[in-house]
Amino acid sequence: MSHYFSRDDHAVLAGDDEAARHAVHIKMTALHSTLHRRIRERNWDLHPHWEKARMITTASDACRSDIQGFAAPFLRSRDHAANVERLMGRDYAAAATETDAFRHPVIELRLTADFLVLEFILNPAAWWDQRNLIGKLSLDRHRHDLRARLARMGDDFSFGFWDGCDLSDTHLTTRQLLRGRVLEDWMSTFSDGQDWLRVGVWYQPENDALSTDNIAAELMTRTTALFELYKFALWTSNNNFQNFYPQATVATSARDKNH
Repeated sequence: MSHYFSRDDHAVLAGDDEAARHAVHIKMTALHSTLHRRIRERNWDLHPHWEKARMITTASDACRSDIQGFAAPFLRSRDHAANVERLMGRDYAAAATETDAFRHPVIELRLTADFLVLEFILNPAAWWDQRNLIGKLSLDRHRHDLRARLARMGDDFSFGFWDGCDLSDTHLTTRQLLRGRVLEDWMSTFSDGQDWLRVGVWYQPENDALSTDNIAAELMTRTTALFELYKFALWTSNNNFQNFYPQATVATSARDKNH
């Protein structure tokens, strides 16, 4: 079996051979282009980073720092992002601040020496969408909807509230999360502007699902599952649950919104 990313490709990312890293970057770019094309074919409101130079980057939204690898974020459109940031109170007056992708939910594809990762990430700086999620989960039918979406995803996604580009020991699998009231108990502790929320799948090098012939189909299947969570949380005028957000925590968002 031929794997799209070989063990050698992963190992290259831990070293300083620029020519070898560039070859892996080319592979990552080609994979990103394939996924982007398939996303466009489905007419999803999910976009690569608005700045072409940052479509494939060495900075990850999972830790907001450079990594020994490559990351490719997909997120809301730039116009939608600018509108949300205005609602967050960002100043777009004369010296307009650049739209900041870190303030928005993302689905990130990340390649490192140890893993290929596909994650939905909702970080504390995206507190407007976090607050929307908290408000939505205050309603019974939407709590049931979230549980149903997670159940359809499969058992091997990793769920948790950690930050960083490594897989935390505190994560739960979707199978564990759906036992009893684990999901409800975990989400009841989730605090906007403070906690991370992430759900993803972590592939070790040369995973059988990531053959050259199968990798795009595999990742699109996983992206489809994560996109259901992304849409569930994402604030839009048609998915607006700000009025249901518990007012006791408004001070937290006000304190953190300028971070």
